[in-house]
Amino acid sequence: MTDAMPAGARDAYRDELTHVDEHGDVRMVDVSEKAETRRLAIAEGTILMHPETQTMVLEDRAKKGDVLACARVAGIMAAKRTSDIIPMCHPLMITKAKVDITPIAAPGAHGGVDALPEGWAAPRADGRVGFHVTATCGVTGVTGIEMEALTAASAACLTIYDMCKAVDRGMEIVDVRLLRKEGGRSRLWERAEATADIPATDEPAACVSASTAAEHAADDAPERPAPALAFIGYQNSGKTTLVEKVIAALTARGVRVGTVKHHGHAGFDIDVPGKDSWRHAQAGSRHVGVVSAIRYAEYADTEVEFSLDRLLARYTDVDIVLVEGYKSACLPNIVVARSGVDRLRGANSLDLVDGRTVAIACNDVLMRDARLEISAVDLNDEEAVADVVERWLKALG
Repeated sequence: MTDAMPAGARDAYRDELTHVDEHGDVRMVDVSEKAETRRLAIAEGTILMHPETQTMVLEDRAKKGDVLACARVAGIMAAKRTSDIIPMCHPLMITKAKVDITPIAAPGAHGGVDALPEGWAAPRADGRVGFHVTATCGVTGVTGIEMEALTAASAACLTIYDMCKAVDRGMEIVDVRLLRKEGGRSRLWERAEATADIPATDEPAACVSASTAAEHAADDAPERPAPALAFIGYQNSGKTTLVEKVIAALTARGVRVGTVKHHGHAGFDIDVPGKDSWRHAQAGSRHVGVVSAIRYAEYADTEVEFSLDRLLARYTDVDIVLVEGYKSACLPNIVVARSGVDRLRGANSLDLVDGRTVAIACNDVLMRDARLEISAVDLNDEEAVADVVERWLKALG
């Protein structure tokens, strides 16, 4: 999901510093429980210099040798050694490290922006020239690679400075910053004001897991609701137990799961009795909101049942929504059935199978039922059911 934050706004999803413990001591964050996902980061930096210094570099007249080639190598080496420089960074097995350096054109050079030669950056508003560095780093792992990209961009700029300082000590390194990150819990982040300057990459967008959300096709439409798959069945068929296990299985694979449950009764109590939000509701508040650093919730009284469509439209921050219940909502579904437990007299959960049914999750007795004309999976094997969900999700792409 792209973050387009106003200037000066924070975009963190937590208020605490992860590298500081409850006693105020620094620490390396424990990432042992995090899911391994493909991650990508792009950072940039700019070094500004005298026009004659830029010309010297472009004409390969620097006494120390090929400035830009050396800077590219320095950036790649720095990315690989980031954990040796930044104390709390984890050592990473980097799968991709690339540094691109483009000269910045002077205003009016080459006949204007439209006539710039390939590989040149557009003139700056202040008219200064130099070189623009873009570093792209990738990894498949349990922690992000932003620091490696930022270190690569910084090292490339510093190398240019080192190789040219004999003739121009007034060079400036500016605007070292992250442009884009992909993968991990927060999925996609882009710097809104610099999106147009982000180079294309030669690999697919990183995603929360290799099989998550049809390779995150929704990244191009950040407000698009996540796809929903319903688990339906009559009472005591085992829906709640199965959904709970599948949530855990998918989450362990790196899939961000949202859920909706139809309560089935006219009303229900919210929150723990005695808590502030509960007291607000008991006092008469018709719409209660609860906010913390990493979570929010809201609930309200309505004259008619809140529609599922309106609710699902709010699920833009997950990869899939598992809906428990809503038999009549006409959603793609997994029918959950166990022999001999349906309470509804004369009915069976298998009667709910329709053209939208993806699979049937049932026990071994029903597994042998000759009426099953659609793929069946063991009700007690949550990993197998999670496989069905992921295959369905990937097929949407």
